[in-house]
Amino acid sequence: MNGRPAILLAAMTVGVLAADPAQADPNLLFGEKQKLGKGTVRTYVVTAADGKPTAIGISFTAGALEGLPATPNKTSRCFDLNKNGRIDDQGECEGDYELRLALPQSVAGKNELPFRWVGFNWNPHGHPPPPWSVAHFDMHFYMVDEAQIDAIRVGGCEIFIDCADRERALKPVPAQYVHPEHVSVGAAVGKMGNHLIDAKTPELAKENAKPFTHTWIYGAYDGQITFYEPMITRDYLLGKPNACMPIKQPKAWAQPGYYPTRYCIRYSEKHSNYTVSLEGLVHRQAQ
Repeated sequence: MNGRPAILLAAMTVGVLAADPAQADPNLLFGEKQKLGKGTVRTYVVTAADGKPTAIGISFTAGALEGLPATPNKTSRCFDLNKNGRIDDQGECEGDYELRLALPQSVAGKNELPFRWVGFNWNPHGHPPPPWSVAHFDMHFYMVDEAQIDAIRVGGCEIFIDCADRERALKPVPAQYVHPEHVSVGAAVGKMGNHLIDAKTPELAKENAKPFTHTWIYGAYDGQITFYEPMITRDYLLGKPNACMPIKQPKAWAQPGYYPTRYCIRYSEKHSNYTVSLEGLVHRQAQ
């Protein structure tokens, strides 16, 4: 590979993500900032000198963890379950807060990155199952267009999903395209899709379960992988982590492109900045 090694490039992002993009590393490309809490959040892509992507991620300032809504909303993934003609305060909304983050314009749809945009979701009370009923972020790196996600209708089945769309969401992904330990537990969500959960994740263990801090999820709809998702608690982020975890790999990929082999969660004390990144990108051929 031309230029600096991929691992070094990815690691360097922590030190420059808070800088002015005009003065940052030319191999570090930013999406537009959006307000989050008392801070800001944006996407980024790291490339090698030859233009090949080496990392994709989300950067957010420390202030983004402060001033967040403390209660679920009455607008997100809502459905009149009891048919009384209104949305009630309890039990009729998923209630998450979502920001939709564009990738840097110069790389969107290019460089064979399979990811097209990012859905950044804040869940002030968490969501089922119980280990995940704590305040956390869901970070969806989508591999399909926004219109395809919006077409997954809200309804009265599963987690606020239309019953017909639920059936499409639960359609099995061909075995070669998902790691065998990532399984469907019926966690299909309107305007999102199904969630394939790591059956070995420590917080779901039947014995000696550990508290939920972060985990990895594959998203699916209509028999295909549609998003990659690190899910991370606010408390874990406040601990200022610096960690990388392997991503359990499938045997094959339906679309060619650069796919990650690990995800990383880092805090930069110098810049008061967090990054959540997909790294160790490897080019895969479609099979």
